[in-house]
Amino acid sequence: MSVVRNSGFLQVSSRLVPILPSGPMSIHDQVTRSTNNSAAAALLSPTTVLSLSFLSLLVLVAVQLSYRLLPTPVARQTLLLHTWHLFDFLIHTIFEGSYLYHSFFTYAAFATPPPPSDYPHPASVKSNGVAFLGHAERTYGAAHSTHPTALLWQEYARADTRWARTDTNIISIELLTVFVAGPLALYICFLLQHQHRKGDASPWFCMTVLATGEIYGGFMTFAPEWMTGNAHLNTGNWMHLWLYLVLFNGLWVAIPGWVLWVAYGELTEAGRRQEEVEGSRKHR
Repeated sequence: MSVVRNSGFLQVSSRLVPILPSGPMSIHDQVTRSTNNSAAAALLSPTTVLSLSFLSLLVLVAVQLSYRLLPTPVARQTLLLHTWHLFDFLIHTIFEGSYLYHSFFTYAAFATPPPPSDYPHPASVKSNGVAFLGHAERTYGAAHSTHPTALLWQEYARADTRWARTDTNIISIELLTVFVAGPLALYICFLLQHQHRKGDASPWFCMTVLATGEIYGGFMTFAPEWMTGNAHLNTGNWMHLWLYLVLFNGLWVAIPGWVLWVAYGELTEAGRRQEEVEGSRKHR
């Protein structure tokens, strides 16, 4: 790998990445200063508008595809469930998949290793010499790229700075989210498209597994912050607090909670019907 110093940048693998200062300021402090300075940054930046527009586009795509893929006539509940799980698949694959990419493949190189204070999560990472992927001379994350998907995460990092850099707790959750929850959500869509013909309860079981995982993932995302005084959250800006943190994350608690309620009713009803069938067989 060739490394060339060029006007304050290091060229690594044929691409330019910035050299961040190696002084007392930690990576978290640098990201916080650059992404959370709401007084200097416009509330609705072009990146904000583009991000929200793309999010709205994914909602429209999920709705339109659900109308096209589901057999007609379709019950409203089935349409809502299919739309949600298709949207869930798109978010996990496109948005959160890009976060994982930047977490593993986007980095900046340091003249000296960053201080251990750059690794606050999990709490077990304390000793000197501990480094993500074994590279003490690098710091990974979307903060070190100008790619559109990296800019999206830099925008969200104005509310939660962990998403602009490498946080092992977040990455662990996202690995399951992208590679397990995403495909499972797509499989649920397939089951919903064929549930009337198959006549089984498999969609409801899969929805229960996925919804439980979504709620658990949300808890594990924010529980470390609650126990450390919300050190990485920006709650002083109404848009960052209520739109980015509360609404966007609350959707993945409220809707999975509704899905669990619906699935409970369907599974209970399926169990009752099975008991009736078995009871009728005994009386023959």
